[in-house]
Amino acid sequence: MTKIIAIQGITHSFHHLAARQFFGDDDFTLLPQDTFAGVFKAVESGAAEYGVAAVENSLYGSIDQVYDLLLGSGLWVAGEVYEHISQCLIGLPGATVADIREVHSHPVALAQCSVYLDKHLPHAARIEHHDTAASVEDVKKWGDSTKAAIAGAQAAEAFGMQLLARGIETDKQNYTRFFVLQPHKQLSGRENKTSLILHTTADSQPGALYGALGVFHERAINLTMLHSRPIIGQAWRYHFYIDLEAGLESPEFASALAALGELGYEVTILGSYVAGDKRLQG
Repeated sequence: MTKIIAIQGITHSFHHLAARQFFGDDDFTLLPQDTFAGVFKAVESGAAEYGVAAVENSLYGSIDQVYDLLLGSGLWVAGEVYEHISQCLIGLPGATVADIREVHSHPVALAQCSVYLDKHLPHAARIEHHDTAASVEDVKKWGDSTKAAIAGAQAAEAFGMQLLARGIETDKQNYTRFFVLQPHKQLSGRENKTSLILHTTADSQPGALYGALGVFHERAINLTMLHSRPIIGQAWRYHFYIDLEAGLESPEFASALAALGELGYEVTILGSYVAGDKRLQG
């Protein structure tokens, strides 16, 4: 039976490409959502078997909304995907860059292309959309040659639009990392990476985070990401999101988890999975 995958955005978006990379070319049915919250809700309710959500971009940084949703959802991170992002300026057939007075796209895409826009379209309004591919679809629907969108080349092809400029992202080493989400914990025995939340206690002493990180250092567990988010209702206290190179069932991780418990730290496991391919593309 075909899997149902919830994504933020529509077909031909970068979320769609990430889903294809993880699950195989179109071996699934998409359930498009306007927001990240919609993706989480679709998986939680059973409307979708899996969700795909971007968590960080190499230029923009962490996507805090997704990390906040991870904290309260209880969904399991079952995998990760790294997608090379090449942005294009897309307009109606026959349009030119000189025609453009409005540029529509997701706020992250607009930020990724700010240098190009400052140089070539300094007077064009930048208007935020919930999705890159959807902004292309809207520009086509409006039929106004003064409007353009920023999205991947695949969106231009899908909607029969014109590429006005390719590769307009500020840094060509532009990558987005996506999490694959499912309702429940599931392990295959091949996991080599784990995502978790570390909570320091309310009466934490100075150096509390340093002490926790030392637990991983002592066991030669490499941390690949450390990101803090404020604890709502507790001013100046934080959750720490950590990615590390060890599977949930590995002896070294089990030892680290036990040591953290003895030291009074609380740990929430978000998921354990096979690390995505980070080799540079494009």
